[in-house]
Amino acid sequence: MEKIKLDFHMHSHYSPDGNMSPLTILETAISKGLDVISVTDHNSTKGGIETRDLAEKKDMPIKVIVGQEVNTLSGEIIILNLEEDIPRDMTLEETISYGSKGFIIAPHPFDKFRKGIGEDLDPIKEKINAIEIFNSRTLLSSHNKLAEIYSKTNNIPGIAGSDSHFLEELGSSYFMIESKKTTNSIFKTIKEEKISIYGRQTGIKPHLKTSMIHLFK
Repeated sequence: MEKIKLDFHMHSHYSPDGNMSPLTILETAISKGLDVISVTDHNSTKGGIETRDLAEKKDMPIKVIVGQEVNTLSGEIIILNLEEDIPRDMTLEETISYGSKGFIIAPHPFDKFRKGIGEDLDPIKEKINAIEIFNSRTLLSSHNKLAEIYSKTNNIPGIAGSDSHFLEELGSSYFMIESKKTTNSIFKTIKEEKISIYGRQTGIKPHLKTSMIHLFK
């Protein structure tokens, strides 16, 4: 068992609003002391698979779990540890069912500006493995606080995610656990809610850069 630093929410250039290459993600994540990451591109596992394969090929000191942030009719949901792309724009229930063999996270669930699933979390809360209770890109701290309260009230593990789209965002949020650096051990420890949260809000600048992404791609 070792104390490890994780971030399960970031986007590569395979997301329409991201510009980071798999190599620069890995190099920057390692420089920030991250031990485990998941690349969660919008409706695609391409970035996650490429980043994982590159880390393994180069024998880099970081573990990559393949992920995707899927758009549903209710908002966005993150599914980890599945290589198959999940169809977008299904109902939340259909998406959860499709991705049931993966590890399911509700990202920024109460962020009204960024496709949080909000009250639609209630009917599927027992199928959620974790809630993002701190998201660096969430502009209003009250939205993160609502997620934290919901997590505690419903006994759903809370984690933090940087939601990085640009290199300077990596490391802005993360969580720490004591676990072996294997996927099964990591997920088991999270479900046991033995988690420490660290993070800072990154403000409006990343959103402005995202709005001008065509200049950076």
